[in-house]
Amino acid sequence: MRSRKEMMDMIIEIAEKDVRIRGAYMGGSRTNPNAPRDVFQDYDIVYVVRETESFRMDRGWIDVFGRRMYMQYPDDMPGEGAEPENCYGYLMQFADGNRLDLRLMTLEYAKKDILHDRLCVLLLDKDNMLPAIPDATDEDHWVKKPGKEEYLHCCNEFWWILNSVGKGLWREEVPYVMDMINKYSRLELIKMLSWDVGIDTDFSCSVGKFGKYLKLRLSEDKYDRLVRTYPNADKDAIWQSVWEMCELFDETANRVGKELGYPYNEMEAHNSRLYLDCTYALPKDAEVFLMVRRMKAADVNKTAEIWLEGNLDAHSFIPEEYWRGNYDEVKRQLASAEGYVYEDCDGLHGFVGVKEGYIQGVFVRKEMRSKGIGKALLDFCKGKYTELSLHVYSENKKALEFYIREGFQVGKVQSDGKTERKEYEMIWRKECE
Repeated sequence: MRSRKEMMDMIIEIAEKDVRIRGAYMGGSRTNPNAPRDVFQDYDIVYVVRETESFRMDRGWIDVFGRRMYMQYPDDMPGEGAEPENCYGYLMQFADGNRLDLRLMTLEYAKKDILHDRLCVLLLDKDNMLPAIPDATDEDHWVKKPGKEEYLHCCNEFWWILNSVGKGLWREEVPYVMDMINKYSRLELIKMLSWDVGIDTDFSCSVGKFGKYLKLRLSEDKYDRLVRTYPNADKDAIWQSVWEMCELFDETANRVGKELGYPYNEMEAHNSRLYLDCTYALPKDAEVFLMVRRMKAADVNKTAEIWLEGNLDAHSFIPEEYWRGNYDEVKRQLASAEGYVYEDCDGLHGFVGVKEGYIQGVFVRKEMRSKGIGKALLDFCKGKYTELSLHVYSENKKALEFYIREGFQVGKVQSDGKTERKEYEMIWRKECE
């Protein structure tokens, strides 16, 4: 591999010998004092020329730079915006490992380019026509402090895109999901993390293109969390990466908002995550969307209160002390049980406990009963299992009528060993299509 000195000597010598080339300057990471140095850094070179046509007509003139493995002519590609008569480029990967990104520019075009990018170092000016170039700095690339509207838009865009990510995962449309994450959600996450770094550095550093220098700026733990948001194409792995992305964005956006004095819309974040949780839990053959999600450890106190309230209201024929005496044990069981809660914008309204098709109970807050919540929880279970069973006290007429109306049939009659009350076993089976 040619050394940096060998490459630079060659680049300048070629410019000096070719009368069509009137000047040369270098930009990119090699002129950035804050960029990490490694063997993969490109040589970003501009040759200032009188005209580009003679170069473009002679494809072989670039052979002087060395043996190429492959290359690209970016300005010959289809698309709008190219001005080959003023600016024409060659991207060259050499056999010795070096890469040269060379652009030919007319004088007037080059003057504008130099003023636009302060990461420039003058290499050659035969006619003393190029403007003075100050010391190279990456200041133009420093993280910019966001305004309030920009911050709020970033938050809104991140949480909104999760709608598409969730439904794509439910449909198992992996290519679509990966593009939604990487083209949209991730851009907002990187933007928020960049602002977080900006706060810690008084907005006086660059995180690089696509956040490539975030490893140097974030704590080891936060950077590891960022890396975990990059999944393979396995559906379960993608879901895990999305949860990680949500937690990282929420935590960072909260901090950035507080530091900059901007309001963080926590309700928007909560509701978006709630909808995503419900999408994740939704049975694959669901015909309607259900606001039902998997129970979390943070739900234990609320669900235990709903459990106690429901049992006291429905089972007046059983001493109150029985239910209150079991309250702490039920909380302990709820913390590790498979359960699903019904939650909407107004809060958590009910839950169902189910294990291997056996329903341990359906409970709904008193003020929210007869609003379809119990049915929604039961429909959710029907979507997950082909057969369900449960027990209901014979004296609990409302519950008995509810389950019969929902397609359950009475099986055997028995006595509850704990309360010695008569109860029915009830069974539901999915009809074969």
